[in-house]
Amino acid sequence: MYKKIKYLILILTIQQSVLALKENNITVFGIGKLGLCTALCLEKAGYNVLGVDIMQHYIDKINSKNLISPEPYVTEYLKKSNHFTATTSLEKGIEFSDVYFINVATPSTPHPEAYDHSMLSKLLFDINSKKVENKTIVICCTVFPGYIRSIGNHLLLDCKNTSLSYNPEFIAQGNIIKEFENPDMVLIGQGSHQAGNILETIYRKVCKNNPTICRMSPESAEITKLAINCYITTKIAFANMIGDVAQLAPGANEIDILNAIGSDSRIGNKNLKYGFGFGGACFPRDNRALGNYLKLMGVKALIPQSTDESNKLHKTFMVEQLLAENRDEYIFEDVNYKDNCNVIILEESQKLAVAQEIAKRKHKVIIYDSQEVISELRQKFGNLFKYRIKNMPQAQGAKI
Repeated sequence: MYKKIKYLILILTIQQSVLALKENNITVFGIGKLGLCTALCLEKAGYNVLGVDIMQHYIDKINSKNLISPEPYVTEYLKKSNHFTATTSLEKGIEFSDVYFINVATPSTPHPEAYDHSMLSKLLFDINSKKVENKTIVICCTVFPGYIRSIGNHLLLDCKNTSLSYNPEFIAQGNIIKEFENPDMVLIGQGSHQAGNILETIYRKVCKNNPTICRMSPESAEITKLAINCYITTKIAFANMIGDVAQLAPGANEIDILNAIGSDSRIGNKNLKYGFGFGGACFPRDNRALGNYLKLMGVKALIPQSTDESNKLHKTFMVEQLLAENRDEYIFEDVNYKDNCNVIILEESQKLAVAQEIAKRKHKVIIYDSQEVISELRQKFGNLFKYRIKNMPQAQGAKI
């Protein structure tokens, strides 16, 4: 009897040790640009992390630490990591931990729902097929409001005591790790109070600053994600509208005006500068997505629609102002949507859109940029532009 009790105590101790070890484990499903940064930040904070993706050659590069990324800190964090590995095995990812971060792609679509949730839904379906129990599943990729309630939770019906939360990041490519570790705010759409506690504990370890932790329902968080980006695009569009009128008003100066406006504490100077319109992978699509959601809910989407239209009008204004200068050639330097960015992001770049419009009107346009950017532009636009590589002698003339 005594030996039996000792044996049971030993088994219980082993089980508790295994559980304690597992509490420090996190699985990241989808380790592309954003997911890899998430995984590396979690590992640096002291977690054991297993990344799951579908491309074996990519996984091999990560595990051998031979992956070279233009995203700042990624290569450095990967080289120094001791508790991060990657696999193509869904089963290993499921077994590894009780906390899953999901960062698969949800690309834009022309449909009212605005995002293609097919990869995300397939992954949730596959997890459900394993009938996992006691898991905290966290969606980090952008979804359309109502997805978790109407689709995501339904796909996990066979998973006992398992919650589905929403935790989107507010980061920009070219600065992902820095912004992930130093956020203004962490948004947690908690699938349960326990899930919210788990996520808050994780972020308190990961973040180097002391961000505001905003915990709410998943649907509130889904709306919040789009609303924040819509507000930023509105602010950018407003600044450019004021800048446009200042360009036309005798004696007015757009910099002075916008600095004064931003000095009001109710407004602030951030994103209140005159220049090219908003672009990139997130702002335009999230702004339109919120407009679609408002319409589906029976609310007139006047602000998202006007912001989008204002961005287009500003592009036209810039084109006409430049053409009025009647230059022999127009030189556009660094046509990424974002200035001083190591990562190539040409999606909805407003500087590139202005250059394209001027070139289409039969004016000579020179793109002065890196070899990598120019290679992409040649594939997409052919001989629409003239090209000058940045490590070659600098192009002459006024650059835009």
